[in-house]
Amino acid sequence: MGIGYAAIAIKAGMTPLQTISMSVLVYAGAGQFIAASMILSSASVLAIVLTNFVVNLRYFVMSTCVLNQIEDSNLPLNVLAAHTTVDESFAVFSLSEDSSIWVYLGIAVTAWLSWILGAAIGVVVLDLLPVIVTNSFNISLYALFVAILTPAIKENKQIAILVAITAVLNIILSQFLGNWSLIVSTLVGAAIGMYIVDDEYLLSGDA
Repeated sequence: MGIGYAAIAIKAGMTPLQTISMSVLVYAGAGQFIAASMILSSASVLAIVLTNFVVNLRYFVMSTCVLNQIEDSNLPLNVLAAHTTVDESFAVFSLSEDSSIWVYLGIAVTAWLSWILGAAIGVVVLDLLPVIVTNSFNISLYALFVAILTPAIKENKQIAILVAITAVLNIILSQFLGNWSLIVSTLVGAAIGMYIVDDEYLLSGDA
């Protein structure tokens, strides 16, 4: 996925240093894919920032849960833990019985460094790969969301309905709002989800 992100970022006109730096400083897989794609489509800086804010809003909740669970920590370690919180590290730590900050940082920093390494490999090898291979990386973002959504859709059909509604809404709004359609459709989809998705499922932690 890191290599896929690098492919889109370089295609969008970002330099190798900018591409790798974004993985270091931003570190939000889907958010980085979206940002690079929006840069490629000449979106405004404000639209990119607001879209990423909406998409990555879940990290506020995840970071809060992690910091409430860990023990014997301090401010610098908490800041590092918050920065390296992503879906994968949060999920793995949630299954762990050890609440040590060092256990969490071991999980999270390893994932962070692997993501940075993926971006670095991407900017180096892209020129060496056939065009058909580099072009195939453009579907990485869609593959990522499919991988995330498929288990939830199998477990709860209401999620499938919500995804379909949000996708159709985004397609329609994109004709009028351009890159802003993603923000609006995401917010509207989340609002609709509050009414059509079972409370039991939302409270289960799988949503």
